Amino acid sequence: MNIDLIKTTFGFVADHYVAVSVGALVLAASLRQAVKLSKKQGKEAQLRHQRMETSASKVLAKIRSMVPMQNPGPVFAYLRKMNPYAFEEMILHELEHRKLKIRRNAAYSGDGGIDGTFFLDDQKWLVQAKRYAQYVKKEHVWAFDAVCKEHKAKGLFVHTGKTPKDLLELKRQCGVVRIISGEELMQLFSGQAVDLRTPDEVAAARRAAALATPAPVRGALTTVG
Repeated sequence: MNIDLIKTTFGFVADHYVAVSVGALVLAASLRQAVKLSKKQGKEAQLRHQRMETSASKVLAKIRSMVPMQNPGPVFAYLRKMNPYAFEEMILHELEHRKLKIRRNAAYSGDGGIDGTFFLDDQKWLVQAKRYAQYVKKEHVWAFDAVCKEHKAKGLFVHTGKTPKDLLELKRQCGVVRIISGEELMQLFSGQAVDLRTPDEVAAARRAAALATPAPVRGALTTVG
């Protein structure tokens, strides 16, 4: 038997075992570090949400005190300067005031164009909020329409800018997306009712009302009680 060959083979196996063991320890340490980092990021995200919710509640109260329907100019100026995440949260806060079921994202970034979710008359709605000073970008609206269709939901596109004429001609209804801006945005933040039905749904409801006893209006954000 070749003793040198046995020694060489044993040495290779031992070295290989040590290398594998060290690799396993490094991998385990990396996994533990990743878990700690994930927990830390999750806690930070939760605290950030709490701060934004508190901020949104205060801002909404301030907006209410400004009487939006009578003073839209100062209100729009204020909205356009506020933190974008606080603006998103304020919209969800307002919807929550209307007794709607709200689903917040785990984080404010990397949301795929979805800033929140709510349910109205068992219909799923996705929310996208944009703080514009000028005209809204049409590609943003149609891109959100594609996202909503992918999720089999309707969309609420809320913005502080100006809506282009061709989108206004669609009666603020772009595919499954309903645009809320201008006077309707002031109504929303004033706690007033906002009708989210499509033009076709409104026409159908009117025809039904003319033929029978009117049913409760569906698809409308009621006033804040």
